[in-house]
Amino acid sequence: MTVKARDLRALLESDVADPNLVLIEGRLEVVPVDDLDTDRLRGAMLLVSRAELLGRGVDEQSSDDDLERQAAAISTAVNELGG
Repeated sequence: MTVKARDLRALLESDVADPNLVLIEGRLEVVPVDDLDTDRLRGAMLLVSRAELLGRGVDEQSSDDDLERQAAAISTAVNELGG
């Protein structure tokens, strides 16, 4: 699974309430925080929230290079979970 800069940009630019990027059934999806406990997202892995990205110093104005670095770090963390 690979997170890309465009995935993080979609998260940052999302108009849903308190958006989060999740991995579900092999695909990435931006969902509101209130949906995380629904049956539809049962088994989804929470990767990062917009608030967490903002806390890391990236926002809607960040360059693609900055977003790619964040995306690579997230991808690495997820891939290491698999052993």
